[in-house]
Amino acid sequence: MQHKADLFLKPSELPKTAKLCWGIFNDRLELIKLSEPLYKLVNKPIAAILKQPLSHAFSALTLDNIDFNNRHVDHVINFVDDKGYALQATMTPIEESDQHWCITVIVIELDKAWLSQLHPDYHQAILSSDDWLNQIEEVINARPDLVFTTAINQGLSLTHSKVGYLHKFDEKKNQIVSTAWNEAVADYFTLSKGQEYKANSGIWAETIRTGKPVIHNDLTVLSKNNTQEDGFFAFKNHLCVPIHYRKKLVGIIGVGNRDTTYTQVDAKSLSIFATILWHCIELPRTMKAVSRQSSIIKIQKEKMTSILVQLIGAISEALELKDAYTAGHQKSVAQLSYLIGEKMSLPPDRLEGLKLGSLIHDIGKLAIPSQILSKTSKLSDAEFGLVKQHPEQGALIVSEVDFPWPIKQMILQHHERLDGSGYPKGLKADDIILEAKIIAVADVAESILSHRPYRPALGMAVLTQDLLKGRGKIYDEVVVDACLDILASKDFKDAGVVSGLLLAPVVFLEEYHTLEHAEAMMKKAKMDVAVVLSEQHRTPIGVIDNNTLAFWHSPFLDTAAERAVDRSLLNKRVHQVMMHKVDMISDSTILNDAKLMMETTNANYLIVHNDKHQVIGMLTWKILANALLVNA
Repeated sequence: MQHKADLFLKPSELPKTAKLCWGIFNDRLELIKLSEPLYKLVNKPIAAILKQPLSHAFSALTLDNIDFNNRHVDHVINFVDDKGYALQATMTPIEESDQHWCITVIVIELDKAWLSQLHPDYHQAILSSDDWLNQIEEVINARPDLVFTTAINQGLSLTHSKVGYLHKFDEKKNQIVSTAWNEAVADYFTLSKGQEYKANSGIWAETIRTGKPVIHNDLTVLSKNNTQEDGFFAFKNHLCVPIHYRKKLVGIIGVGNRDTTYTQVDAKSLSIFATILWHCIELPRTMKAVSRQSSIIKIQKEKMTSILVQLIGAISEALELKDAYTAGHQKSVAQLSYLIGEKMSLPPDRLEGLKLGSLIHDIGKLAIPSQILSKTSKLSDAEFGLVKQHPEQGALIVSEVDFPWPIKQMILQHHERLDGSGYPKGLKADDIILEAKIIAVADVAESILSHRPYRPALGMAVLTQDLLKGRGKIYDEVVVDACLDILASKDFKDAGVVSGLLLAPVVFLEEYHTLEHAEAMMKKAKMDVAVVLSEQHRTPIGVIDNNTLAFWHSPFLDTAAERAVDRSLLNKRVHQVMMHKVDMISDSTILNDAKLMMETTNANYLIVHNDKHQVIGMLTWKILANALLVNA
């Protein structure tokens, strides 16, 4: 019979490959024993850390606020070390001694935490990319003689630093050939005019030697016995990154004197920025073209969702053309799914994905023969077997499309059931995504409440009985409750609001865009309306449509004189020629009110905004008429 102690590893049995960073310190906070991985992590001579205060190993580790007399709890501290790595130290009292503690250290993956905060969803990612584009655009538009200084200033803004420099480096000669500092450098250092910057000396030497970013949050040791003439400037803290171009080291950019410590995330951000900006130095002839493209790229990113919506709407229409008997079925399911998701407090981005996924949940029926889909009598087992293939066929159709939502899983799983009785995979409970559970209930509800070629609508009583019978067994109980609440209060077909429609996309323009930019962007995107956003508040201040473009074109013959007039007109800024009256409507407006507004304003279209006053698309008469017909 084994003793309990035999079940645990003994210290001698601990695998050497287990890179556990641990150490033992006494009540004087002196490190008296440590593991090899901890020694490698600290990366200092053993004599400098062993039998020395913990602060010698980690200068940024502050222990003043810890009550070491309390030996009943573990103490956890997060901090950034001298090299910019985020660490977590856990101090645990050793039971066998009342004077010793064990410290374990792990490296925190800052990237994941950083990305989840910076990009919580794909809409936010698009907005965040604007800051990057603006930083790069500043460098692109700088005069050739100010490119270096502008690049440094943008690097300082990106990292929230106060002083910085940029070295241009010749790899063949191993020399720094030129240097630029930001204008405020005089507030921190006195630069001598004749100072030479050496590649093998200075706070940037390690970056040049290794070709990797280097962080100095503690410059005490490095600056000791070194002078500014040797390249050791008295920074409070310092981050230095290499600039690579075509696999060569072409420069070094450094920033410093930030109020907080630098991290490896800062190093990555500055490295990406530095690599991109070098194209501004190497390719000056293409800078104007890149500037124009950056604006287009920004607009294209902002319109990604609208384009996906348009694509999915077209696919949904194509399916309905094939299966006339279920025309409007997917739209009705999408509308009810959206209302159920709202009832369940799903976030806006997830609701958007749910709506789009439910709009094409039956796309796999494109692979089913039309005579089976439109058959007015009961299907044979073989025919029903073909119909049951449509989830897998649908998932296959969209498998190559990189959606920002789990569209493929919605299509594949909308006929799965909690008890595993569904198809095609027989998934159970938590193996089914929530969106598919919502579509499943909405699909059943719409089917029972609608007429079919082989039977009339069965009515609300039959639906209620069916959903309650399967509640918690084959259907998700929360989804069932939400669905019945919606249907009990009002027919979901009468609950139509603008947010439930497939809106037409619009082009977004900046105030500084020219009429030529507007015309090119609208033509490329195949869109008829562009919204001009204010630079400061990002709210609509005007619109440009095809009528506006036609008005500002020269009506004369195509002669040299008329072409000159056209060129002059096309150089006008959009804020000079736009229509200042913007007919706008909230996405929470019911369809009948939207119809009334379009009639009273005599508008051909309405610009739709959400509760955050962000433009999300355009409502046209065609879209509204189709929606009112479906809801009739």
